[in-house]
Amino acid sequence: MSRAFALISTALLVACGDPVHTDAVDALGPEAHGVEPGPLHRPGQPCLVCHGGKGPGNLEFSVAGTVYKYADSNEPLANAIVKLVDQSGPSTIVGTNCVGNFFVQRTDFDPVFPLWTRIQLGSLDIEMSTPVFGKGSCAHCHQDSPTESSVGRIYVAPPGAELPGGSCP
Repeated sequence: MSRAFALISTALLVACGDPVHTDAVDALGPEAHGVEPGPLHRPGQPCLVCHGGKGPGNLEFSVAGTVYKYADSNEPLANAIVKLVDQSGPSTIVGTNCVGNFFVQRTDFDPVFPLWTRIQLGSLDIEMSTPVFGKGSCAHCHQDSPTESSVGRIYVAPPGAELPGGSCP
């Protein structure tokens, strides 16, 4: 009888999943019209909600985010370099794509937090003023608009500043 109970209990746990995670995924809403899931989708959203190991994204990221040109614009910063250095010294670099997204697969870089970050574009080199403490999804702290719980989006220049390169075809 106890073996049957164990099998039924396990089946129920698997069927129920994680309701908090399911709610977080659902809160992201649907995909943008005309944008297929992939490297160019969902700029500015917390990537690790889906790519943090619980799904529904197939790839697991350790760090991911979106970089914009300016704080007050949705204009992405393409072709920038994001450098990540963890507390024990290992580092990695990754480029931003045409929507400003960047991501690092956990199999390529599994940082020990805190993590220090910098963005480079041509001669522009900006270091984040504080380390990242345990959340690899940049949008966890960097949501679109500054609020009590967000410092605002990741951007590299004040409005109207000239930036070297940083665009897509």
